Amino acid sequence: MANYPIKQNIIKDELKKLPKTMSRAAQARVIYKKYKHIFPNVEAVRTTIRNIAGQLGKRDIDLVVKRGTFEVSRSSSVYEFLPKSHADEYEPFVIKQSKILNISDLHFPYHDNEAIKLALNYGLKKKVDCILINGDLIDFAGISRHEKDWRQRSINDEFNSVRAFLKGLRKLFPKTRIVFKYGNHDERWEKYLFLKAPELFDCSDFQLEVLLRLGELKIEVVKEKRPIKVGKLTILHGHELAGGSGGVNPARATFLKTLDSVIVGHYHKRSSHDETTMNGNVISVQSQGCLCGMNPHYMPINKWQQGFSYIEHDIKTGDYMLHNHVIIKGKVY
Repeated sequence: MANYPIKQNIIKDELKKLPKTMSRAAQARVIYKKYKHIFPNVEAVRTTIRNIAGQLGKRDIDLVVKRGTFEVSRSSSVYEFLPKSHADEYEPFVIKQSKILNISDLHFPYHDNEAIKLALNYGLKKKVDCILINGDLIDFAGISRHEKDWRQRSINDEFNSVRAFLKGLRKLFPKTRIVFKYGNHDERWEKYLFLKAPELFDCSDFQLEVLLRLGELKIEVVKEKRPIKVGKLTILHGHELAGGSGGVNPARATFLKTLDSVIVGHYHKRSSHDETTMNGNVISVQSQGCLCGMNPHYMPINKWQQGFSYIEHDIKTGDYMLHNHVIIKGKVY
């Protein structure tokens, strides 16, 4: 039986003779037919072809030093001493629709109905094919670790108000993709269960998406602080980035932490920050306003703004046009 380097050399020579337009599978079949006495099966040939082309992806490979060069080996015995990793993958959630209405920070039941109507009417007018609820849909004031609002509604009232909103939203946009990304307020539910009722934490009946009946409404969920990608634009709620309330300019604070084109909610006000790289590329970061009441009990005087954003996305190139609107005295600007 030929050893692995010899097998690689045979396949390299044969690949030079075959049309580049042939698929890996077709190439493997041709080579195997000619060298059945060397390769055990077609799949072995195909794997070696992918190895040569650097297409093994996540499969384990070793780098073995041999005569001053690195040779790729399929054996993983060299690194058996490495313990199993428990690191989490942080893959973004991808939205490929072309017209996206981005709303955030509704904070039910402390939402502002008039502001929400303006945002949804804008979405209807633009015939959006995706609505992103970018965090803090529900307030959960009663289970917050912060100072309690004596006017707060019961948890049951909060759930009922959100269910009514989502049901109406689906009726208003029956064929539109709807995505709900958890913000820091939405995450309060799981944190409460984890701390106060750990016995119920892994019970599916108590998961927020079940209680809000998102499956019935065909609303997708983005959890665990995963970023969302719309082409070249990254969307975060804002709480994913540790530290502070955003300062004078939340967009600039976000830029310093991400160095990427991003839009966030979370801070309840519109801001922007643009910088040009040495290669002439522009990094643009923006924060958008909220759709909740403007004078909460815990902070009646603030610098908040109401608003929403609309994203036009070129699916082929990943380019986008971001319209970050602010609502002032019942008008969209």
